Amino acid sequence: MSGRGQLCVGGMTVKEGQDEVMKKLQVKMFGGFSASYGDEVLTFGRQRDSKFGQLFQILMTRPGQGFGKGDIMGFLYGWEEVEDPNASLNNTIFRLRKYLEASPLPPGDYLILNEGVLRFDGGIQMESDVWSFECAVRELEEEQDPHRKAEICQKACALHQGEFLPQLSNEQWVIEKNRNYEELYSKAVNYLLQYLKEEGDYRNMEKVSARAAELYPYEGWESWRIESLIALGRQKEAQKVYRETAAYLQETGGFLSRDQQVRFRRIGERMRQPEGTAEDIGRCLMEPETREGAYSCTLPGFSDCFRMLKRTVAREGPICFVLLLCTILDGGGAPAGDREYCEKQGRKLCASFKVYMRRGDIYAKYSKNQYLLLCIGAKKEHVPDIGMRIETDYRRRCGGRGDISYRLLDDGSMW
Repeated sequence: MSGRGQLCVGGMTVKEGQDEVMKKLQVKMFGGFSASYGDEVLTFGRQRDSKFGQLFQILMTRPGQGFGKGDIMGFLYGWEEVEDPNASLNNTIFRLRKYLEASPLPPGDYLILNEGVLRFDGGIQMESDVWSFECAVRELEEEQDPHRKAEICQKACALHQGEFLPQLSNEQWVIEKNRNYEELYSKAVNYLLQYLKEEGDYRNMEKVSARAAELYPYEGWESWRIESLIALGRQKEAQKVYRETAAYLQETGGFLSRDQQVRFRRIGERMRQPEGTAEDIGRCLMEPETREGAYSCTLPGFSDCFRMLKRTVAREGPICFVLLLCTILDGGGAPAGDREYCEKQGRKLCASFKVYMRRGDIYAKYSKNQYLLLCIGAKKEHVPDIGMRIETDYRRRCGGRGDISYRLLDDGSMW
């Protein structure tokens, strides 16, 4: 018996027992990690990122819910060579128990292990920002009322305060969780933005899209923000966001989905520059600085260039060119699937385009692992040489371990 609610048992008075009931364990994992019970902090000392600290974080992604030991072992040791994962996990559970005994939490057995299922539940109130966020987004699937759904989305968006456990961003289980939370966040924001647009609430639409773009820059949220700024009459701000976004996508080959591409293009068509002189127009059209190597385009820009080239061929007759598809491969020689790996390797491939291709060539990112390269003046027989030069430089930038594949899509006779 704990004695709570009695006059005095074990040194705890009635008032102390009531205070204890009012406290809750609060854990935040978006944008960083913190855990507190009332006004007291669970520090985990220097070992906050250790295995027993990670075990606590795993359990607090769904407090009170059960996790199979096999799943936990996969999270903690899946990418490591551990001789006996089960024994290692048992030791980690023991160490976490010892820490919790010395923590500000009231006495109790918080780690409940039953038939291979472990859960955190010590009879105290618990609150986890990631679990509250996940529950809120899941609630959308059952809610039918549009206004109520928008309220749920607002709650979910307010809970998502940044990257999940950024200090553990190299841990595979954290990477997978981050990907899942991003998908849930995207679902909530998309619904909320559509709702606000239908309601004509462009002020809140601008706030929500600006926050989304801050958390996940150049993922398409900028288009929503530009649209809301135009509707609010803040044309200069809209133009600034549009120029910055277009410049970033062109410089990095950033990837937008096809729906996002269509949306960004339509937004661009609504942008209007103030009346300018011939000199103003010239400065707008010309590159800001002369650069060597192939010219980087967004996919819509690349598409416009290619379509214009095909029109010119149809009107003027044959023009020598080759359109190549370059694909980033993983260690096994298959098209790479990991997004972070593709982004890192994509930057290296773009650097090869800039060094080994001519100023008259253009390239664009088509998907997370595919790039289009248009070489004007080149012939079909030049493709092996072009591919070899790019591949050689790319492998050098990858320390000899990177691979790409390339193939001819068109040489003026195929499409």
